[in-house]
Amino acid sequence: MNDRVGSRDIGATRVFDPNLNGRKLTFQPDPKGIRNVQTGSRWNILGLTVEGPLKGKRLKPALHGNHFAFSWFAFKPKSAVYLP
Repeated sequence: MNDRVGSRDIGATRVFDPNLNGRKLTFQPDPKGIRNVQTGSRWNILGLTVEGPLKGKRLKPALHGNHFAFSWFAFKPKSAVYLP
């Protein structure tokens, strides 16, 4: 039995230090995940490079808090998200 019937994906977040081996990386959305501008490597939500020249490298997680964002978006799915 699928206990997810009727549920909706409300997303997830992770925050990482963008510096890797003394180099600050810049990231942008990609249809398959996230890519860094400098090398075009693709990253997953765990901060691991899964494709490209940096494959296998991992970013250091940063302390952050979005403690109740998941519940807000569950009840207010049309809320706007502002990005820098």
